[in-house]
Amino acid sequence: MTVNHRCAAASALAGLSLLALSACGSSGRSEPATTDPVPLPSPTATKQQISEKNLGYTWPLTVDHVTAECRAGDQAVVTAPDGTTYALNDRAQEAGYEDVAAVRLSGDGGDKMSLGTLLTRTLKLCKAGR
Repeated sequence: MTVNHRCAAASALAGLSLLALSACGSSGRSEPATTDPVPLPSPTATKQQISEKNLGYTWPLTVDHVTAECRAGDQAVVTAPDGTTYALNDRAQEAGYEDVAAVRLSGDGGDKMSLGTLLTRTLKLCKAGR
């Protein structure tokens, strides 16, 4: 197996693992406001507007839109319309940002919605800023 094939296989396995983990503990939503998501453009900066219209069934928050941002040290945060900034990852929590649990939705089964899709999109902003 060539190096490129090994990298592709490892990437595919990592993607499947992330998908499996993001599904755990999340029962999803059967009736989101948006059932036909609008694709997000590729990030070109460390900030991007993201809304329920972009993520549809996977939108995990009680607010309908946020400004996602990658801050120094790969701190993934989202700022709600009221101006409150919430941590999406451990680095942002350690930096003192508010706990995203305050605006996190529960799925139809009562479990908290997965932050996986929103976190992945936000971490892509870190790469755009480099």
